[in-house]
Amino acid sequence: MAKAKKNQGLEMVRKYSLNYYGRIIDAFETLGRYLPDSMVKWIELRQSIFNESPAGALTIREKELIATAIEIISLKPDSTPHAKLAIKAGGTPKDVAEVCAICILLGGMMTHMVSGQHALKAAEEEYERQMKSEAKSRR
Repeated sequence: MAKAKKNQGLEMVRKYSLNYYGRIIDAFETLGRYLPDSMVKWIELRQSIFNESPAGALTIREKELIATAIEIISLKPDSTPHAKLAIKAGGTPKDVAEVCAICILLGGMMTHMVSGQHALKAAEEEYERQMKSEAKSRR
């Protein structure tokens, strides 16, 4: 019974990763093998925050931009995931550039040099990918 519950938890983690990120996140998978209930609860919390609830005041785009800012100001080595997700949620590279500028103002230029520039580059690449995909689908 415990193994079935563990497998069910891992499957939920995988489905969420594929649905939201477009890929299975190795860090989620690894922790989920040992603490599936914890990962399920964390994902449930995340789902309750990153949704387009009619009761919510912020859009997914805005939430992803805020998450991008937090990653940048925290000097995360990979600040790209939420920047890409902000673009997928309707944001633009200019939105991410403004986030970078706010982080520079509040945290200094090093926030951009270490983290922000990568988020902005990822946003540009994701935006270009989307534009090409949309142009292809219109043909």
